Amino acid sequence: MADAEAFRRVDRDAYPSPSLHLGFGLVAYVGLMEVARLQPGKTVFVSSAAGAVGGLAGQIARLTGARRVIGSAGSAAKAAHLTGRLGFDAAFDHHDGPVLDRLREAAPDGIDVYFDNVGGEQLRAAVQVMNEHGRIALCGALQQQSTGRPDPGPGDPMDIIAKRLTLRGFTVGEHLERAAEFGERFRGWLRDGSIVYDETVIDGLLDAPAALADLVRGRYTGKTVVRLGVEGDRDADR
Repeated sequence: MADAEAFRRVDRDAYPSPSLHLGFGLVAYVGLMEVARLQPGKTVFVSSAAGAVGGLAGQIARLTGARRVIGSAGSAAKAAHLTGRLGFDAAFDHHDGPVLDRLREAAPDGIDVYFDNVGGEQLRAAVQVMNEHGRIALCGALQQQSTGRPDPGPGDPMDIIAKRLTLRGFTVGEHLERAAEFGERFRGWLRDGSIVYDETVIDGLLDAPAALADLVRGRYTGKTVVRLGVEGDRDADR
């Protein structure tokens, strides 16, 4: 139970899919614009870039003036998806050899902003390739979540100190004041076709556990949502 003022009415005509109200775009926007303080002309690296947050982070970076946008993904097909449908300048499969080598190939002039959804090896590689005064927005820790093993962290602190890097964790709940600003810009990007979104819809609560397992395994691109109120759920209710 909650008071009426805790809720807001959603505009059904504002977005092509109701699930776009669920806020993954705001996470990407806050991480880039508020936490990493992205400026035009910078090179941006996004890990897990074929996911719901990463895919939007890369597109938002491009639309707000990044000089070069690089993404990592979990397969060659997903990497191709990044440079094709999502408009990244370069992408690589993080299974295809050491991440540090792949990142240096994709960013020969270094990176200025890293939107980190993964941690682990990709974070350590980003620190090594980062330019001076670079900024890292720490959004997720997929490597630790998927393996269950402790993450050894960002690597040699001397790199962080010598380059005067900023690493900052964040949660979107602390930055909800940017929601109206983001919503206006996002709706404009959708209207003019400059941003695209990927969504996989799983029908029925009975299939939600399998959908979650497939999501962790990296089967999908973009956002995965479970749609309730379909026939399978009605059968389960009986």
